[in-house]
Amino acid sequence: MGSQISTTIRIYWREITGVRDSLFLFLASWTAMVLIMGWADFLVPSLDTPDVAVTSYLILLGVYILHKEFNRWTGIKMAARPGEVIVYVWWTSLMIMVLVSFLTELQVPEALKFMSYEILGALLISEISKSLNSYKIKNSILFKKIRH
Repeated sequence: MGSQISTTIRIYWREITGVRDSLFLFLASWTAMVLIMGWADFLVPSLDTPDVAVTSYLILLGVYILHKEFNRWTGIKMAARPGEVIVYVWWTSLMIMVLVSFLTELQVPEALKFMSYEILGALLISEISKSLNSYKIKNSILFKKIRH
């Protein structure tokens, strides 16, 4: 019985961590694709970043963050993934586009501005969740020590 439980836990663990790894790689691929479209939209005014790309990317980002936060709150330890890198990539691109648009007649695409704001908001929500979870764990440990 114990070995069946152990095997089930290992399989479940592999599934959970595998999903997150796959989601991260998929999100990174989408990040590259949408960012390339955004730069093309910026440099070639006749091109527009498709709305479906923006919406799909933001939904995928939301799913990734929800999965990560669900695992955190349920106590499942996952390998650290540098999600902040996505924020830095978007905001660095936005900063460069703003500087170039200041010096030229090119306009920063609305889609890129919108995505940059949404991505920063998603990071903020994730960081708040992380802080609340740490606070909960810390107080739970402290409460156990006080009771004993």
